[in-house]
Amino acid sequence: MPERSEKEKMIAGDLYFSADPELAADRKAARKKQILINHEDDSKRRNQRVKETFGSVGDSLHVEQTIRFDYGYNISVGENFYANYDCVLLDICPITIGDNCMLAPNVKLYTASHPLHPIKRKSGLEDGKPITIGNDVWIGGGSVIIPGVTLGDNVVVGAGSVVTKSYPDNVVITGNPAKVIKTIELDPEEATPLEQQQDIIDDLDWQVVELLEKRIAAVSNILQTKTNDDTDFFTSERYEKILSHVQKAVTNPAYEEVIQETFKDLLRHTQEMEEKFRD
Repeated sequence: MPERSEKEKMIAGDLYFSADPELAADRKAARKKQILINHEDDSKRRNQRVKETFGSVGDSLHVEQTIRFDYGYNISVGENFYANYDCVLLDICPITIGDNCMLAPNVKLYTASHPLHPIKRKSGLEDGKPITIGNDVWIGGGSVIIPGVTLGDNVVVGAGSVVTKSYPDNVVITGNPAKVIKTIELDPEEATPLEQQQDIIDDLDWQVVELLEKRIAAVSNILQTKTNDDTDFFTSERYEKILSHVQKAVTNPAYEEVIQETFKDLLRHTQEMEEKFRD
Protein backbone atom coordinates (compact mmCIF):
# COMPACT_ATOMS: atom_id res chain seq x y z
CA MET A 1 0.00 0.00 0.00
CA PRO A 2 1.58 3.32 -1.05
CA GLU A 3 2.32 5.82 1.69
CA ARG A 4 -0.28 8.58 1.94
CA SER A 5 0.64 12.18 1.33
CA GLU A 6 0.44 14.71 4.14
CA LYS A 7 -2.51 16.25 2.32
CA GLU A 8 -4.38 12.94 2.32
CA LYS A 9 -3.64 12.47 6.04
CA MET A 10 -4.87 16.00 6.76
CA ILE A 11 -8.18 15.62 4.96
CA ALA A 12 -8.74 12.23 6.64
CA GLY A 13 -8.31 13.84 10.07
CA ASP A 14 -5.07 11.99 10.89
CA LEU A 15 -1.84 13.46 12.25
CA TYR A 16 0.08 15.29 9.53
CA PHE A 17 2.85 17.88 9.11
CA SER A 18 1.37 21.21 8.12
CA ALA A 19 4.82 22.37 6.93
CA ASP A 20 4.64 19.87 4.06
CA PRO A 21 5.63 21.69 0.82
CA GLU A 22 2.43 20.71 -1.01
CA LEU A 23 0.25 22.03 1.79
CA ALA A 24 2.35 25.18 2.17
CA ALA A 25 1.87 25.87 -1.55
CA ASP A 26 -1.88 25.27 -1.27
CA ARG A 27 -2.16 27.68 1.66
CA LYS A 28 -0.19 30.31 -0.24
CA ALA A 29 -2.53 29.96 -3.21
CA ALA A 30 -5.53 30.20 -0.86
CA ARG A 31 -4.19 33.46 0.61
CA LYS A 32 -3.97 34.98 -2.86
CA LYS A 33 -7.56 33.92 -3.57
CA GLN A 34 -8.70 35.42 -0.27
CA ILE A 35 -7.15 38.75 -1.20
CA LEU A 36 -8.98 38.76 -4.53
CA ILE A 37 -12.28 37.78 -2.89
CA ASN A 38 -12.08 40.22 -0.01
CA HIS A 39 -10.97 43.17 -2.12
CA GLU A 40 -13.74 42.68 -4.67
CA ASP A 41 -16.47 45.26 -4.08
CA ASP A 42 -18.72 43.90 -6.82
CA SER A 43 -20.77 41.19 -5.12
CA LYS A 44 -21.38 39.19 -8.29
CA ARG A 45 -17.68 38.96 -9.09
CA ARG A 46 -16.87 38.24 -5.45
CA ASN A 47 -19.39 35.40 -5.29
CA GLN A 48 -18.06 33.98 -8.55
CA ARG A 49 -14.54 33.90 -7.11
CA VAL A 50 -15.86 32.08 -4.06
CA LYS A 51 -17.49 29.52 -6.36
CA GLU A 52 -14.16 29.01 -8.12
CA THR A 53 -12.36 28.57 -4.77
CA PHE A 54 -14.64 26.32 -2.72
CA GLY A 55 -14.77 22.58 -3.37
CA SER A 56 -18.44 22.64 -4.35
CA VAL A 57 -21.22 25.21 -4.21
CA GLY A 58 -24.85 25.59 -5.17
CA ASP A 59 -25.99 27.93 -7.91
CA SER A 60 -26.88 30.69 -5.47
CA LEU A 61 -24.67 32.06 -2.69
CA HIS A 62 -23.61 35.37 -1.21
CA VAL A 63 -20.46 35.99 0.82
CA GLU A 64 -19.69 39.31 2.45
CA GLN A 65 -16.19 40.68 3.04
CA THR A 66 -14.09 39.38 4.66
CA ILE A 67 -13.95 35.60 4.66
CA ARG A 68 -10.97 33.51 5.80
CA PHE A 69 -10.10 29.88 5.10
CA ASP A 70 -7.05 27.59 5.03
CA TYR A 71 -7.47 25.95 1.64
CA GLY A 72 -10.98 26.56 0.33
CA TYR A 73 -11.17 23.29 -1.58
CA ASN A 74 -12.35 21.43 1.54
CA ILE A 75 -15.45 23.64 1.84
CA SER A 76 -18.77 22.54 0.31
CA VAL A 77 -21.93 24.62 0.55
CA GLY A 78 -25.44 24.00 -0.77
CA GLU A 79 -27.99 26.26 -2.39
CA ASN A 80 -28.68 29.76 -1.03
CA PHE A 81 -25.64 29.90 1.22
CA TYR A 82 -25.04 33.22 2.99
CA ALA A 83 -22.01 34.31 5.02
CA ASN A 84 -22.04 37.71 6.67
CA TYR A 85 -18.96 39.80 7.48
CA ASP A 86 -15.72 38.38 8.91
CA CYS A 87 -16.46 34.65 8.91
CA VAL A 88 -13.63 32.13 9.36
CA LEU A 89 -13.76 28.60 7.94
CA LEU A 90 -10.61 26.65 8.84
CA ASP A 91 -10.92 23.75 6.43
CA ILE A 92 -8.05 21.35 6.96
CA CYS A 93 -10.83 18.75 7.11
CA PRO A 94 -14.06 18.95 5.11
CA ILE A 95 -16.62 21.59 6.05
CA THR A 96 -19.95 20.52 4.56
CA ILE A 97 -22.89 22.93 4.72
CA GLY A 98 -26.39 22.16 3.42
CA ASP A 99 -28.99 24.27 1.62
CA ASN A 100 -30.40 27.57 2.86
CA CYS A 101 -27.83 28.11 5.59
CA MET A 102 -26.85 31.46 7.08
CA LEU A 103 -23.72 32.46 8.97
CA ALA A 104 -24.03 35.70 10.92
CA PRO A 105 -21.04 38.04 11.31
CA ASN A 106 -17.86 36.69 12.88
CA VAL A 107 -18.92 33.01 12.84
CA LYS A 108 -16.00 30.62 13.10
CA LEU A 109 -15.96 26.99 11.94
CA TYR A 110 -12.78 25.25 13.12
CA THR A 111 -11.90 21.80 11.80
CA ALA A 112 -8.24 22.28 12.82
CA SER A 113 -6.85 20.91 16.07
CA HIS A 114 -3.56 20.00 17.76
CA PRO A 115 -2.40 17.08 19.89
CA LEU A 116 -3.07 17.43 23.60
CA HIS A 117 0.32 16.00 24.55
CA PRO A 118 2.89 18.83 24.64
CA ILE A 119 5.70 16.80 23.06
CA LYS A 120 3.57 15.87 20.06
CA ARG A 121 2.26 19.39 19.81
CA LYS A 122 5.80 20.83 19.71
CA SER A 123 6.75 18.35 16.99
CA GLY A 124 4.68 20.20 14.42
CA LEU A 125 2.08 17.46 14.03
CA GLU A 126 -1.50 18.63 13.66
CA ASP A 127 -4.86 16.98 13.13
CA GLY A 128 -8.52 17.81 12.78
CA LYS A 129 -12.08 16.60 12.40
CA PRO A 130 -14.76 17.51 9.83
CA ILE A 131 -17.72 19.80 10.50
CA THR A 132 -21.10 18.98 8.96
CA ILE A 133 -24.05 21.39 8.93
CA GLY A 134 -27.51 20.32 7.75
CA ASN A 135 -30.09 22.24 5.74
CA ASP A 136 -31.79 25.45 6.91
CA VAL A 137 -29.33 26.14 9.71
CA TRP A 138 -28.80 29.63 11.13
CA ILE A 139 -25.64 30.27 13.15
CA GLY A 140 -25.72 33.46 15.21
CA GLY A 141 -23.04 36.11 15.31
CA GLY A 142 -19.75 35.36 17.05
CA SER A 143 -20.46 31.65 17.42
CA VAL A 144 -17.70 29.04 17.31
CA ILE A 145 -18.13 25.49 16.03
CA ILE A 146 -15.27 23.22 17.08
CA PRO A 147 -13.84 20.19 15.20
CA GLY A 148 -16.05 17.14 14.76
CA VAL A 149 -19.43 18.81 15.29
CA THR A 150 -22.47 17.86 13.22
CA LEU A 151 -25.62 19.99 13.31
CA GLY A 152 -28.88 18.61 11.98
CA ASP A 153 -31.46 20.34 9.80
CA ASN A 154 -33.20 23.52 11.02
CA VAL A 155 -30.82 24.07 13.93
CA VAL A 156 -30.50 27.63 15.26
CA VAL A 157 -27.34 28.58 17.16
CA GLY A 158 -27.63 31.57 19.48
CA ALA A 159 -25.16 34.42 19.12
CA GLY A 160 -21.88 33.98 20.95
CA SER A 161 -22.28 30.23 21.44
CA VAL A 162 -19.45 27.71 21.56
CA VAL A 163 -20.69 24.46 20.07
CA THR A 164 -18.63 21.56 21.43
CA LYS A 165 -20.80 18.58 20.45
CA SER A 166 -23.28 17.50 17.80
CA TYR A 167 -27.03 18.18 17.89
CA PRO A 168 -30.00 16.70 16.01
CA ASP A 169 -32.62 18.38 13.84
CA ASN A 170 -35.00 21.13 14.97
CA VAL A 171 -33.34 22.52 18.09
CA VAL A 172 -32.24 25.94 19.30
CA ILE A 173 -28.89 25.84 21.08
CA THR A 174 -27.00 28.57 22.88
CA GLY A 175 -24.35 29.19 25.51
CA ASN A 176 -20.78 28.16 26.28
CA PRO A 177 -20.84 25.26 25.95
CA ALA A 178 -23.99 25.34 23.85
CA LYS A 179 -27.03 23.50 25.18
CA VAL A 180 -30.54 22.93 23.86
CA ILE A 181 -32.94 25.60 25.08
CA LYS A 182 -35.86 24.91 22.77
CA THR A 183 -37.24 22.39 20.32
CA ILE A 184 -38.51 23.89 17.08
CA GLU A 185 -42.06 22.78 16.34
CA LEU A 186 -42.44 22.70 12.59
CA ASP A 187 -45.66 24.11 11.13
CA PRO A 188 -48.46 21.55 11.04
CA GLU A 189 -49.78 20.35 7.72
CA GLU A 190 -52.01 22.88 6.00
CA ALA A 191 -55.66 22.46 6.87
CA THR A 192 -57.88 20.85 4.25
CA PRO A 193 -60.55 23.01 2.57
CA LEU A 194 -63.20 21.34 4.75
CA GLU A 195 -61.22 22.09 7.93
CA GLN A 196 -60.73 25.69 6.81
CA GLN A 197 -64.51 26.13 6.38
CA GLN A 198 -65.14 24.49 9.75
CA ASP A 199 -62.77 26.99 11.35
CA ILE A 200 -64.70 29.83 9.70
CA ILE A 201 -68.00 28.46 11.05
CA ASP A 202 -66.55 28.07 14.55
CA ASP A 203 -65.43 31.70 14.51
CA LEU A 204 -68.80 32.90 13.24
CA ASP A 205 -70.65 30.86 15.87
CA TRP A 206 -68.77 32.75 18.59
CA GLN A 207 -69.81 36.03 16.98
CA VAL A 208 -73.45 34.89 16.73
CA VAL A 209 -73.49 33.92 20.42
CA GLU A 210 -72.11 37.33 21.38
CA LEU A 211 -74.79 39.10 19.30
CA LEU A 212 -77.59 36.90 20.70
CA GLU A 213 -76.52 37.72 24.25
CA LYS A 214 -76.69 41.42 23.43
CA ARG A 215 -80.13 41.02 21.83
CA ILE A 216 -81.52 39.05 24.77
CA ALA A 217 -80.15 41.67 27.18
CA ALA A 218 -81.89 44.41 25.15
CA VAL A 219 -85.20 42.45 25.15
CA SER A 220 -84.93 42.03 28.91
CA ASN A 221 -84.43 45.76 29.35
CA ILE A 222 -87.52 46.43 27.24
CA LEU A 223 -89.61 43.99 29.27
CA GLN A 224 -88.43 45.61 32.49
CA THR A 225 -89.48 48.98 31.10
CA LYS A 226 -92.95 47.65 30.13
CA THR A 227 -93.66 46.61 33.69
CA ASN A 228 -93.34 50.26 34.65
CA ASP A 229 -95.29 52.08 31.90
CA ASP A 230 -97.39 49.27 30.31
CA THR A 231 -96.15 50.16 26.82
CA ASP A 232 -96.88 47.28 24.45
CA PHE A 233 -93.70 46.91 22.38
CA PHE A 234 -93.77 43.29 21.15
CA THR A 235 -96.89 43.48 19.01
CA SER A 236 -97.62 41.43 15.89
CA GLU A 237 -97.08 44.59 13.83
CA ARG A 238 -93.62 44.92 15.41
CA TYR A 239 -92.78 41.33 14.50
CA GLU A 240 -93.91 41.80 10.91
CA LYS A 241 -91.77 44.92 10.69
CA ILE A 242 -88.72 43.02 11.97
CA LEU A 243 -89.23 40.24 9.41
CA SER A 244 -89.63 42.85 6.66
CA HIS A 245 -86.31 44.44 7.66
CA VAL A 246 -84.67 41.02 7.67
CA GLN A 247 -85.97 40.29 4.18
CA LYS A 248 -84.51 43.55 2.88
CA ALA A 249 -81.19 42.89 4.59
CA VAL A 250 -80.66 39.51 2.92
CA THR A 251 -78.33 39.90 -0.07
CA ASN A 252 -78.40 36.31 -1.32
CA PRO A 253 -81.93 35.17 -2.30
CA ALA A 254 -80.92 31.53 -1.90
CA TYR A 255 -80.52 32.11 1.85
CA GLU A 256 -83.67 34.18 2.40
CA GLU A 257 -86.00 31.37 3.47
CA VAL A 258 -83.53 29.92 5.98
CA ILE A 259 -82.79 33.33 7.48
CA GLN A 260 -86.49 34.22 7.70
CA GLU A 261 -87.28 30.94 9.50
CA THR A 262 -84.34 31.48 11.85
CA PHE A 263 -85.66 34.93 12.80
CA LYS A 264 -89.18 33.56 13.27
CA ASP A 265 -87.74 31.11 15.81
CA LEU A 266 -85.89 33.98 17.45
CA LEU A 267 -89.09 36.05 17.69
CA ARG A 268 -90.94 33.04 19.08
CA HIS A 269 -88.39 32.83 21.89
CA THR A 270 -88.87 36.55 22.48
CA GLN A 271 -92.60 35.95 22.92
CA GLU A 272 -91.86 33.21 25.44
CA MET A 273 -89.63 35.61 27.39
CA GLU A 274 -92.46 38.15 27.40
CA GLU A 275 -94.95 35.57 28.71
CA LYS A 276 -92.59 34.63 31.55
CA PHE A 277 -92.33 38.30 32.53
CA ARG A 278 -96.14 38.57 32.65
CA ASP A 279 -96.28 35.62 34.97
